[in-house]
Amino acid sequence: MKYFKEQNKYKVKPSYVKDLLRAYWFIPSDVLQRAIEANIWDLCKFTHPILSIGIGNGEVDSYLFKKHGLMDVGIDIDDSEFDTARSLGIYKNIYKVNAGKMPFKKSSFSTVISNSTFEHIKNDEKAISEVSRVLKAGGLFFLTTPSNFLQEWILAFEGNGKGQSEKKIKSFNKRLDHFHYHTLSEWEDILKSNKLELITHKYYFSENVSLYWYRLFKIFTFKINDKEVWSYLGHGKLSRVLPKKIIIKLFEKIILKNAFKNGFFTDPNVGGQHFIIAKRK
Repeated sequence: MKYFKEQNKYKVKPSYVKDLLRAYWFIPSDVLQRAIEANIWDLCKFTHPILSIGIGNGEVDSYLFKKHGLMDVGIDIDDSEFDTARSLGIYKNIYKVNAGKMPFKKSSFSTVISNSTFEHIKNDEKAISEVSRVLKAGGLFFLTTPSNFLQEWILAFEGNGKGQSEKKIKSFNKRLDHFHYHTLSEWEDILKSNKLELITHKYYFSENVSLYWYRLFKIFTFKINDKEVWSYLGHGKLSRVLPKKIIIKLFEKIILKNAFKNGFFTDPNVGGQHFIIAKRK
C-alpha cells in the first residue's frame, strides 16, 4: 500500500529514543510513547494538502513527522504556545480552531493526521464528522488514540482494594484529560457513520509495555508540594546539578530493553493504543 509501508517485522529505530530523551529526559513515559509513535509515522506516506489536528507547541510534531516535511495547516484549540510552533517552521499556517467546528471549506485536504488528540476531545464524534467534511473523496485520515484495553489493564493493575482502582483511573483520566477509550468496533461504527472506511488498523503497546509506561507515568507525575516530579527535574534548581548525560544513557538502556526488543506492533487482537487509517468515501 502506497500510504503505509507494510513489513513482516517492525523494528524500532533507537535514534528516536535518543533524540526524544535529549529533549524530554525528565518525563521518560512520554519518551517511550512518542518514540514508538515516531516509528509508526515513519511507515506512513502523506499527500498534500495536509491538516494536523492538536499541534500544541509543535515540538512533538517536529519529532513525529520530521521525515514528512512541511505540513500545510496545523490547528489547536489552545493558542498559548503558537509562538513556539511557528518558530519550528514545520507548518505553513497555524490556526486556533475547535476540531468540532473547523472553518475550512468542504474537501480542503487530502490528508488529516491526529496523534493522541481525539481522546482529549469531549465530543469526538462531532470532530470526526468535521474530519470527514474537510477531507477530499479518497482522502486519508491517520489517527492514534488509546484503546479500551489500556483502561482495562490499568484498572486490573490498580485493583488492590474496593473502589481504589476506579478512583485511580478517574484521577489518571483527569490528569490527562482523557474522555474516551473506544473499542475497535466502536471506532468502525463512528467512522462508518461519517462516510469514513477503516482500511488499516493495528494495535501498539502490549499489556506489558502499557503497564511499564503507566508505572513510569505514575513515578514522574507524583506530586511533591503540589509540583510533579518531572517539573523538579526538568525546570527546577535540581535540573542544573543533575548528571543529565548519565541519566539519559540509563533511561535509554532501560526503555530500549523493556519496550522495543520485540518491535512495536502487538497482537492484532489486543493493544493499549490504536493506529487507524480511514478513507473518505
